[in-house]
Formats: sequence, structure tokens, C-alpha cells
Amino acid sequence: MHITRSQPFRCHYRHAVPGQAPVALFVQLRARDAEAARLLAETALGCLVDRVEPAPFSFSTTHLAKEI
Repeated sequence: MHITRSQPFRCHYRHAVPGQAPVALFVQLRARDAEAARLLAETALGCLVDRVEPAPFSFSTTHLAKEI
């Protein structure tokens, strides 16, 4: 295990309910890059992510993510 720097990302996706219009939602998380954020979000949500963008909160070097 080693420690790697992480960046904040928003992963946007659509939640569909049968008989209703899809709802646009997002999850905000920290990952080493946009592709890692996409994979993490898709695994956690169980659905495809439409887009990944940098999140609008400040970058902190004091909160490092641990990669296993």
C-alpha cells in the first residue's frame, strides 16, 4: 500500500425510475485522476457515469488518499 495525492471530482449520472423522466445527479469524491474517479463512481453506483469534472472545492494536501 502507498499514499498518493488525490483531487476532488464530481461524477454526473442519471437515475432512472420506470415510468418517470430520468433525474440528473452527481457524487463528489476524491481520486488520483478523472479515470480513477469514473471507475470508482461506476463501481459504487452500479451504473455508467455521464461525465467527470473537477469539483469546485479547494485542493488540500493534508487529506491524502490511500491506494490499495
